[in-house]
Amino acid sequence: MASPLRKAAASLQSVRVPRIAGIPGPAATVLLATLLFTQLLPLTGGPNARSLSMSDFRRVFDVLEGREFDFGTDVADPLSPLASLLARERKFPLIDPSGSLDRFFAVLQRAESGQLKKQIHILHYGDSPTTADLITADVRERMQARFGNGGYGFNLIAPPWGWYQHRGIRIRASGWNAVSPTLGMKGDGKYGLGGVSFDGHAGAYSEVTLQDHSQTHVRIYFQKQPGGGSFAIAADGQVIAETNTAAEQSASAAENYAIPPGARTVSLRVRSGDVRVYGMEFSRSRPGIIYSSLGLNGANTTTLSRSMEAAHWSQQLREADPQLVVINYGTNESVYGAFVTKYLETELRRLIERVRNAVPNSAILVMSPMDRGIRGESGEIVTPETIPDIVRIQEKVAADMKVAFFNTYEAMGGAGTMAKWYKRTPRLVGGDYIHPMPAGAKLVGDLLFEGLNEQYQRYKLKEIQKSLAAKPAVTPGPAGRRKRV
Repeated sequence: MASPLRKAAASLQSVRVPRIAGIPGPAATVLLATLLFTQLLPLTGGPNARSLSMSDFRRVFDVLEGREFDFGTDVADPLSPLASLLARERKFPLIDPSGSLDRFFAVLQRAESGQLKKQIHILHYGDSPTTADLITADVRERMQARFGNGGYGFNLIAPPWGWYQHRGIRIRASGWNAVSPTLGMKGDGKYGLGGVSFDGHAGAYSEVTLQDHSQTHVRIYFQKQPGGGSFAIAADGQVIAETNTAAEQSASAAENYAIPPGARTVSLRVRSGDVRVYGMEFSRSRPGIIYSSLGLNGANTTTLSRSMEAAHWSQQLREADPQLVVINYGTNESVYGAFVTKYLETELRRLIERVRNAVPNSAILVMSPMDRGIRGESGEIVTPETIPDIVRIQEKVAADMKVAFFNTYEAMGGAGTMAKWYKRTPRLVGGDYIHPMPAGAKLVGDLLFEGLNEQYQRYKLKEIQKSLAAKPAVTPGPAGRRKRV
């Protein structure tokens, strides 16, 4: 005769939950059934009423899913069947077998439950598409809608090229001399958080117009230096602070300034001497996501692995205090096949190690380039061979160094995607078959968000299962009372 447990479980076998809070149907079925049995069975009474043991969990999984799992007697992780189930349901190519994103997801869960009292800062380093806040702005909007709006994030103090922009703000600037490795200029390696250094004399200014007037703080990233001058911060034309950058030794710095409620514009103006500034970071005095888009025109992996002076960039990263750093390069490398073959792996490893040493508590996500189109011999738009080579190398390095990897190339459709995007009406990519139009960028941003969200839901499921598995069983005690063993 079948046990009452197996009969009850069998009755739930036909239950199909389409989707709950982003959790795929079969996984949600397992979760709901597990919660049902562990929480409700002891309440039904009777001499044998108790919480489920781990063996009961296994039986429930078997019956509900109609699969036979091989647990054995020496299984190190009794939750592996659930992990296997979730792995089979993966729809988005975000790979993190080592669980390196778990620390980031733990913070997201605290934010979602209202327990977090600070912002969650995400730094997204990339090349030309992210220079105009494409892709990154779409991820930012979805992350903030889900976990709270912590503010606009970081932007350079002035546009280093004409198409530099960030969604939600408008920048006017004058009097700055910009230096960046991607501009073909040889500097001292101190390019700040965003990869561009700006030097200004008295009168140089930057004014940011805010679409969202609820920003409450601005952080200025700058350089202290011998003989440094001073700059003033103003909101709606009224000076709120003045900072002297003079110091005995050159050092990276960042200062916070409170913005009056409802301010529409925030400006920085050099009052005296020479000042070296990197950028502004806007935030709100409430928990939530700050998603900083750090795209540089012409950037590649070596921009961060070689061109940025290590100690200086490390200090700027620590000032930003990110919970996640996204490394999103590969498009510009794809032009140089010899570099991809000989050096890309070494440089990416070097870059990951730099980030890890600077902010060891931050999670790291390597994001592959999108597809790219070139004209083939017969005139058709094809994918160059270097793109899949880059993706393969990035995935290998990410796995070796135990960081997460998002395969943008696969997520958007793989080889030939840009040809399809170019032929669509309206077009999703420009005539260079590289830079997405806003609608194409949104597709990529949504794919990244969905990949992160899928992994996040799996993380929550695993945490719930671990919590349930840790509960001791309940056995009958004297006079019918139950006791835990």
